[in-house]
Amino acid sequence: MSEPLPGGETRPASPHLDSREAQDLRERILRELAEVKGRIDLASEMRDGMRAKDQLRVAHQAQKAARLKDASDWIVRHEDAALEHFANGSDVEPGLIDPVVVAVRTRAEADLFRFATLDWSVPVSAGYGRRTRFLVLDRQNEKLIAVFSLGDPVISQQARDRAIGWDTEHRMARLYHVYDAFILGAVEPYRQLLGGKLAALLTLSNEVRGFLTAKYSGTTTEIRQAQKDPTPVLITTSSALGRSSVYNRVTYDRQLMLHSVGFTRGFGHFQFSDDLFADLLTFVRGEVLPTPATKVGSSKYGSGPNWRFRVIRTALSALDIDEDHLQHNVRREMFLAPCAEGWREYLCGKRDDFVPYDMPAAAIGKYYRERWAIGRADRKPAYRFWSREEARISSQLPARQLTFALSPNAPPGRIDMGAYHIAVGVANQRFGRHAKREGGEGVAYVSRLQGPDEEIDIFDVTWPTGRREVLGEVPGVPSALALPVEASALFRSMGIAELRIARAGVNGRVRYAQLDAAKLDAMFGFDVANVLDRLGEATLGTRGALLGENGSAGDRLCVIFPLENRVVPALLWTLARGLSATRTARSESPIDEPRLLRRAPAADSLSRDG
Repeated sequence: MSEPLPGGETRPASPHLDSREAQDLRERILRELAEVKGRIDLASEMRDGMRAKDQLRVAHQAQKAARLKDASDWIVRHEDAALEHFANGSDVEPGLIDPVVVAVRTRAEADLFRFATLDWSVPVSAGYGRRTRFLVLDRQNEKLIAVFSLGDPVISQQARDRAIGWDTEHRMARLYHVYDAFILGAVEPYRQLLGGKLAALLTLSNEVRGFLTAKYSGTTTEIRQAQKDPTPVLITTSSALGRSSVYNRVTYDRQLMLHSVGFTRGFGHFQFSDDLFADLLTFVRGEVLPTPATKVGSSKYGSGPNWRFRVIRTALSALDIDEDHLQHNVRREMFLAPCAEGWREYLCGKRDDFVPYDMPAAAIGKYYRERWAIGRADRKPAYRFWSREEARISSQLPARQLTFALSPNAPPGRIDMGAYHIAVGVANQRFGRHAKREGGEGVAYVSRLQGPDEEIDIFDVTWPTGRREVLGEVPGVPSALALPVEASALFRSMGIAELRIARAGVNGRVRYAQLDAAKLDAMFGFDVANVLDRLGEATLGTRGALLGENGSAGDRLCVIFPLENRVVPALLWTLARGLSATRTARSESPIDEPRLLRRAPAADSLSRDG
């Protein structure tokens, strides 16, 4: 194998490629990187920020799956205890949210912090150097609101350094006054109440700054072996997925506190999964380095540039792969949050003092309640129906049998729709309402539509004859509304549901309207076809276009979806029956574009309820 050079010349391939194992590793690297790059490229082409972020989450899936796999035994042991610290939506009164910042000291606190971050779409970083973790608890119920961790910033960051006005000399002199919030996020149901903005403000609080100053005063730095003043003057942070919706417009006392200063270059190593990195490290230590103890294999802080980068670069070079693959192109938005007046002049060496801001946690909590929590709860009351059981992550583990002793049911999936949400898969039970007509009891996969004005059980029923339909009772309508599901003769393992819209008239009598795709989008305020494709790989179209049918039937709108999919039928019933039958009564509760926040459990992971 040789590598082409300019002018048509070639150079010999790396001698490390002689073995079959090395060539297999090379092929695996290129294959995995191509899969991640495909998602990132697709996201970059999308104008819709929400859909672009969905693609970026998929790009991180391999990394997240590896983290969950590694933590599976720990999750089984600690999940029940951790969930006791999560609030149900009914436990939260937005006007009484009162944050308390707790520095992680005990093993139980560390376990709670770890559990809270394990299910995040983007696995959390370990951070650099000084690292302090914090929990944010709510005094009203002693439940967890959010977590964040502050650590040393990277030494050189172009967007940050340009915004501060740093040269190398002053950066090295004053960098110890800067902390990076490398982990920050709210947990449910506080996430729905913009608890991430509260957590961002609390990183600037008197309590956090005082704790950090006391913790690190008198300590000797690892790199320069010097004692420095650790008082925070500036907090930095960056978004996880492109442009941030959490950090933008974070104010306090009508002043903007987090300032966007640009984007990172999209350089990093998340695209190399933990499993792949472990194999790269083994390859480097066993095949490339003269001895396993050579410096590139050290993970000790202060031993030079990030050791993970060094390992990957060394492996890529030995395998004849361009190190440009470390450019993943997921650009993260960078924010600066000053903690003191005169911060920029002090950090640039133009003055010798600064005046810390006065931001008590209690005052931040009051501002958050009035600025965000109360209004958000009024506009999006679906947070009230959040159950802490939905925070279980054991159902995602590869060794599912390990989790059954913890809970009889896997947690339900969750579709968020603003004022409404659908819990998909709350039970799996026998269904006998029409057993005589249908030749016996059916089996129902049960979901639940919850919103400010109702709670409706949705039964996805399969009858003994094999016939399938989705049923639910709408208030004010005398009989259950059904959405039939046909098996497709053209597409194996696919189902078909016609998308006719239910309208309730006088005395609750229901008629069904046939709409085209444009009118359907106008009715709900979002692109229905795109939502169905994104949530369940379902296709919306006419029977003529999708099934080749002629005549009047060919003009009818239908959806084709995988028969084993449980999200699509619940969503279709919600749109075409549950929320449309009496839609005019819900004008004050708008429907947001549906987002799948948690995958639905399989029927066999739910206990059978008689």
